[in-house]
Amino acid sequence: MTALANADVHLTQTQWQQRRRDALVLLTAVVLTVGAIAGFVAIPEVRFDATRAPNVEPQLSFTPVPGVELTGEWLDDSKRRIRCHYPPGANVPDYYCAINYFFAAVPGQGVDLSSYDRVEVQVVYKGNAPKLRLFARHFDKRFSSVDDFNSTKYNSVFLLTQDLIRPVSLSLKEFTVAEWWRLTYRLPRELAQADLGNVISLGLDFSYPMTEGVHDLEVQRITFVKPRLSREAWYLGILSAWLAGIVIYALTQLRTYRAQSRALQNEADRYRTLATTDPLTLALNRHGFEQRWARLQTGANAVPDHALALLVLDIDHFKQINDTRGHDTGDRVLRELTALIQRQLRSTDWLARWGGEEFVVLLPSVRTGHATVLAENLRTAVEGHVFEPNAPVPVTVSVGLALRGAGEGFEALFKRADEALYQAKRSGRNRVVRAEEGGGAADADTP
Repeated sequence: MTALANADVHLTQTQWQQRRRDALVLLTAVVLTVGAIAGFVAIPEVRFDATRAPNVEPQLSFTPVPGVELTGEWLDDSKRRIRCHYPPGANVPDYYCAINYFFAAVPGQGVDLSSYDRVEVQVVYKGNAPKLRLFARHFDKRFSSVDDFNSTKYNSVFLLTQDLIRPVSLSLKEFTVAEWWRLTYRLPRELAQADLGNVISLGLDFSYPMTEGVHDLEVQRITFVKPRLSREAWYLGILSAWLAGIVIYALTQLRTYRAQSRALQNEADRYRTLATTDPLTLALNRHGFEQRWARLQTGANAVPDHALALLVLDIDHFKQINDTRGHDTGDRVLRELTALIQRQLRSTDWLARWGGEEFVVLLPSVRTGHATVLAENLRTAVEGHVFEPNAPVPVTVSVGLALRGAGEGFEALFKRADEALYQAKRSGRNRVVRAEEGGGAADADTP
């Protein structure tokens, strides 16, 4: 009882420790999840500076004005600074002066900027124009031609020059398609939305109506920015991690439960064995024999000329062995006798220690004429065996044999076999007596 109590306490402590570990793991996972959600903003962004892209050469475009030698010029060799001239009195309604970055190394094939979230524009402007225009030319085979640059969709967004004292960040959703371009190329409404999926040219320009004077523009950077991971992908990754953790935890718990179930089953089997096995001889005890008998199928031995036989054996003068040679010798004799009998029996036969020096053997199915022979073989095997070879102990057994009658229960069968055993003892021991079906007994053999 104490051992069972200790086992329960140990199991409770183990479960408490496991629950504590599970709670710590869950708390850690929650903290990491909160940190991951909050840490999205710390993920490095993907940045693409269109002004420094490989194989991109900036170009200066401008509209001629009568009487002015150059209405647009570079101010440095790095081609980052331009100067646009629009003299007083000039009347050029479509005046245009721009710095342009071309990406189309292969005609009609530009760069995809549609996956970016925003564009950061950092310029230095000197002049009195109220606005600049950031534009992106998109090539689409459905309406664009490599021979007509203006057929590329003109996406643009206006920048107030008063805001250019610091970098300006614009959402790509602010780009619109120029109305003049839509009217010129008569695109259907479903194709007229802004599109930056195949940009072959990007730049800044001064658009009409132009303000008179000199306008200096230095382009420091035009950078498109997007998260390295989308917020949706980041949260999906967190969700996937949770799902994977739950699956791993479930599989681990399942394996643990299976291991615990096997351990409990083994423990149950061990206690069942202890409850049904004689600890000294390892034969069945009375309880184990009774359990097997209860599971014995009625009529299982209904084979022609076969019967169920019960043998009750008792060691002759066993008390004398204990008194003269000691109980240790007696225990060894019991163990050795059990092993000897087991060797004589079939795999289907049962052996049980009934108590003290008395044993019961059940032969579930044996030829009626052969049961006495088997019992006699057991008796002679014991008689001829040398027990305690260093100081031999003579050991013999008396055997009572009964064949089960139709509908006979165990108590009646055992009573007949036990009475046959006592008759064997009264007749001089070391012999087999078979019980008559009618209730009497007859000597089977007299040594």
